[in-house]
Amino acid sequence: QENSTVIEFCPGNRTESIAGRIVVHDRAYVESEILPRYFNHSSFASLRRQLNYFAFSREGKGKQKGATYSNDLVFDMQDILHLKRRLPGATTAPLNPNPSVQNAVVVPVPLKQVQVQVPTETIK
Repeated sequence: QENSTVIEFCPGNRTESIAGRIVVHDRAYVESEILPRYFNHSSFASLRRQLNYFAFSREGKGKQKGATYSNDLVFDMQDILHLKRRLPGATTAPLNPNPSVQNAVVVPVPLKQVQVQVPTETIK
């Protein structure tokens, strides 16, 4: 929350099927200050790859000051804990590859919740 003017998570709405989004407001600041604080690098491309690994896709094109990444299975912060890494070679094919089945419903299966201990000090 301390960096919400630089990068933030915007919750979605499950009933309206609006996906949650990660919004980067200031890419340069994220690269110079945020990434080195929490990761062993300052590469925005690496952050983007990590988002892609977890099926977040960028909305819009070009080198804008900000960028928005969304995932159709993420509506709130708890959903992020249940994400599985995208398998190598997996594409972003539609969930319903058979267009003759018009009303197919895909229901995500809840995963077992795991408790993670986070150190109180930042590890570099």
